[in-house]
Amino acid sequence: MRIRLYTENKLSTGENLELDKGQANYLGNVLRCHVGDELFVFNGECGEFRAVYKDKFSIEVNEQTRPTTHGPRLTLLFAPVKFGKIDYLVEKATELGVTSLQPVHTRFTVVGRINYERMKANCVEAAEQTGRVTVPEVNEIVALDKLLDGWDVMQKIIFCDESLSGKPIAQALAELPRSDFGYAVLIGPEGGFSKDETAMLRTKPFVVPVTMGNRILRAETAAVAALAVFQASGLGDWD
Repeated sequence: MRIRLYTENKLSTGENLELDKGQANYLGNVLRCHVGDELFVFNGECGEFRAVYKDKFSIEVNEQTRPTTHGPRLTLLFAPVKFGKIDYLVEKATELGVTSLQPVHTRFTVVGRINYERMKANCVEAAEQTGRVTVPEVNEIVALDKLLDGWDVMQKIIFCDESLSGKPIAQALAELPRSDFGYAVLIGPEGGFSKDETAMLRTKPFVVPVTMGNRILRAETAAVAALAVFQASGLGDWD
């Protein structure tokens, strides 16, 4: 098994890296590492390095195996879903290459409290398991209207519109160019967007309404499906 460990510490060849309590428990008690075992340590600033397990308190960092590379910016805008489902959403979004997670408060959002530390931990775990060098940024929730008012208009938003008034998602994405500014995918709450919110979104020139078919999808299912179609379209980093 290829063991990968995320750290926020600066990494360089020859450095002895002290493990925090959680990392020490994970390597020593969960994975049962032995002195001399190989592992890989990484973060988005320094890249990935080969390392050796010295003891339950530290690892020795050796040569760099992968530099940090930044693919297209891909933001997931989503109304928070219930506990458990949000874990799934965050994990799969990380696997599918999202670079930023932005919770959005809409009229029909029913989840109030968000455990941001848990979201970050899920991002880290998914990055460790999937071979990512970077970990998605986790932002605090913002109201939909404020989000749109302050949005970088160069980053287009793919609006998954349940009203079925947009083009099919695959067709719409095929007509869009690759962009240095990246894209965002917007998924609504389980109750959908209100008519006012849908109307507001459709007035924005940087918003691209798309439809995902006649079936009603759960919010977390819609997010995974939309991100997969986006990556398959050639706009992401699958190529």
